[in-house]
Amino acid sequence: MAPAAANRIGLDRFRSIWQRNLVEGAADNSAAIHQRLLRAYQEPHRRYHTLAHIEHCLAMSELCESLTAVPDALEIAIWMHDAILEPGRRDNEAMSAELYLQVSADAHGDEIRRLVSRLIMATLHDGNTLEDADSIYMVDIDLSSFALSWDVFLRDSQDLRAENPHLSDADYQLNQTGFQRMLLARPRFFLSDFFFERYEQQARNNLERYFEYLRNSA
Repeated sequence: MAPAAANRIGLDRFRSIWQRNLVEGAADNSAAIHQRLLRAYQEPHRRYHTLAHIEHCLAMSELCESLTAVPDALEIAIWMHDAILEPGRRDNEAMSAELYLQVSADAHGDEIRRLVSRLIMATLHDGNTLEDADSIYMVDIDLSSFALSWDVFLRDSQDLRAENPHLSDADYQLNQTGFQRMLLARPRFFLSDFFFERYEQQARNNLERYFEYLRNSA
């Protein structure tokens, strides 16, 4: 792992952001939480939702940090949003949000806890109206891997498939391409101006190419 990537997901950075938001008199349990998250993102059934995904999202958050209202909440939400990943469950995001609320109890204030929880739930990508600009950035950051190079995009797609062994190929493609076509059908794939201006066309190109790849592979 490159030094910059290691620094993003290292204890020092995580501890710093956790400590900045501690309420007065709260114990600092950041090292234990960081270790718990490292173990989670290295679970053997994960292929895409790994530490590499967290590092990528943190790198994207750095690019738009000056545009966000509460960058600390966004960074904590990035760390927590895929902390729970159980194949076949539909409530992984809710369980990840609940995990944050558990580990931050008596440590962070109510306002940031509500915001982090809301940002995590925004990654459901369920089409619900997002309540604030930071939720829009959270969604765009989570989807930004759609705009990586074609080779990386294809590898990510294969890794996502590997995370769902409980589904047949037909069922997986029905679910996944349904979600992807929903994204393509939106007037904007990326909702924020920042991501739209930089990554919109590449994301659309990758998906169109991917649909062609699936047709040719059938």
